[in-house]
Amino acid sequence: MATTVSLAALYAPIQPELRAVRERVLEQWTNAFRLVYGPDAEPPNMGGKLMRPALTLLSAGALGTRDWSRYIDMAAAMELLHLAALAHDDVVDESKLRRGQTSLNARWTNHIAVLGGDFLVARALSVLTVYDSCSVIASALESIHEMAEGELINFGRGQTSELLEEDCIRLAEKKTASLFAVSCATPSLLINPADKNTLHAFGMALGTAFQLVDDALDLDQDEDTLGKPSCADVSEGKMTLPIIYMREALDSEDAERFDALFGNALADDDLEWIAGAARANGAIQRVHDLARTYVERAHQCLDALPAGQYTEAMRGIAEFVLLRDH
Repeated sequence: MATTVSLAALYAPIQPELRAVRERVLEQWTNAFRLVYGPDAEPPNMGGKLMRPALTLLSAGALGTRDWSRYIDMAAAMELLHLAALAHDDVVDESKLRRGQTSLNARWTNHIAVLGGDFLVARALSVLTVYDSCSVIASALESIHEMAEGELINFGRGQTSELLEEDCIRLAEKKTASLFAVSCATPSLLINPADKNTLHAFGMALGTAFQLVDDALDLDQDEDTLGKPSCADVSEGKMTLPIIYMREALDSEDAERFDALFGNALADDDLEWIAGAARANGAIQRVHDLARTYVERAHQCLDALPAGQYTEAMRGIAEFVLLRDH
């Protein structure tokens, strides 16, 4: 599935500010890397779509700010929290690749990668102190709590096929959507707190759709496109929504084959079989249809905000989530 929406175009209203965000995040990323490798070491490209900081800036614009410099630190903090979550996720999942590069835990050790993630969380909270606002700090802490809780729930359930659709949605909301929601809602605390719930609901709907599509892409795309191993959720024994949909549509023989593969290393022909089955039996399309309902919910939230280029860019990002291929 090809992406037809350009993030660069959607980010056009905030490009100068987003460049400043990238520079500040890179500074902290470099500091963390050099603590391990020395003062002259050059870190790997951190990559990423910068979607969360972009939403912070666009939300501030939608609420009428013209003092963009005030929200650069806030946006940078949201990306630092995201990078920290990725570092911790890779340790939990024992991932070796992230964004097409060696993951931190593979490059260092699990112990150091966890500390690196902790460093980024601390730096994010430190950056947010410039606002002298308990509400802003509490907003960030809310997302940290939700993401950690999601991981604990995920760890506690282990490898099981006894999961329901609502369990997967709940996990998507905690692990992914919570940071989207906080990224969108936090600017309102400094501009117009009455809009917090609207922006939070937008971010929750958008983030849930993002994770649902991400889970579908794990089955549907190859490693080169994803920048990480395909069907990783199957090999790691993680029962996601597209996996639930795929398995329930298999006949008894194929279900037995899938169960033998679940939680084990996968050969190339296994990867092809899983991807083909998920497409053929409608699991991928079913997940995308559900993600569409969340995107529509996100659009409805934006109807409560003033129309303009910033809300239109946010609508475009919601559509991008559905159309992306990695």
